[in-house]
Amino acid sequence: MLLKGLYKVEFETPRRKAVGVIFAEDGKLRGGSSAFAYIGTYEQDGGKIRGKISSRRHTNDPNIASVFGVDEVRVEFHGSSIGDFAQVEGVAAEAPALGFKAVLTRICD
Repeated sequence: MLLKGLYKVEFETPRRKAVGVIFAEDGKLRGGSSAFAYIGTYEQDGGKIRGKISSRRHTNDPNIASVFGVDEVRVEFHGSSIGDFAQVEGVAAEAPALGFKAVLTRICD
């Protein structure tokens, strides 16, 4: 299934979990949460996905911590999509010791 549409994204590192939304279309990723913006790119070959995404804080709220412990990160990820779901994992250049996992669930096209 082609990764395209609006997705709920649930992601985690060993530090904590968080949730946001992301829109995927034509190799571009755009999304965010109440405190962070996500901007990136992806490539898909059948059910395999790989890409890069940057996360940057847009709202200074000390109650919403980054899952990486820093407010700006660049994550390289890889994974797969099946139907309305995708699972990816990767590493942030700014926190290479923390593994990153995410599950994307399609909300709509």
